[in-house]
Amino acid sequence: MTWTDQIENSLNHLFAAIPRSKPHALKLHQTRIIAHRGAHDAHITENTQAAFSQAVALGCWGIELDIHATRDGVWVVNHDATLKRLWRHNKAIKALSFQELRTLVPDIPTLKEVITTHQNVHFFIEIKEPAQNYHHLAELLSSLSAADDYHLLVLDAKLAFELAQVFVPAAILLVATHINTAYFCRLSMDAKFGGVLGHYLLLTQAKIRALKAANQQVGVGFIDSKNSLYREINRGMLWVFSNNVQALLNTQG
Repeated sequence: MTWTDQIENSLNHLFAAIPRSKPHALKLHQTRIIAHRGAHDAHITENTQAAFSQAVALGCWGIELDIHATRDGVWVVNHDATLKRLWRHNKAIKALSFQELRTLVPDIPTLKEVITTHQNVHFFIEIKEPAQNYHHLAELLSSLSAADDYHLLVLDAKLAFELAQVFVPAAILLVATHINTAYFCRLSMDAKFGGVLGHYLLLTQAKIRALKAANQQVGVGFIDSKNSLYREINRGMLWVFSNNVQALLNTQG
């Protein structure tokens, strides 16, 4: 665990302990819970079909997943650029053909397999690294409606503009960090991207109001407790990303 993870965990514990007013029942049930990398735990690995199936079974409105392209251009689902952390193989995905990857780690699904298997769920697809052919990605997603059925997530402004040459800008969401939240909010409004996602402390009430006034989508993470969920609903948040979706869904009732 990195020092930033430790700080985030400490903040999450702090906010989980602060009592919040319970939102109106209608607002509570309208909140859309999104499973970050699926519904994973000690027994279910993140970003796998099992994690996505669990998220759908629990009743999540959306699932977030991360994609990389193999050497031969197949989009596969994995958070890291390499297989080392989760799968104990020190190899880069972009250096492997799909068949080599499938032989090495059969549990890594393709994006096509995921969107074909899971219906009636909104996909938040984070593109981790630039690729050469986004037209192939658009073709892969052609059975879905951009912005209605899926959004593309990026951490890089240049990549957002590259994707906007192929996809409708409203389907592209900027994922903000502590160094660029204000910039990404302005950029998304100016370029007519779909909106901004970020940490619940970085997306202040003023930023949320400005984004909503510009018809931008807003989402926060990672919300893993009842009190944190109440806080975000009371701030008018609709999209909530979580690593503990079971607890949030239980809170919704």
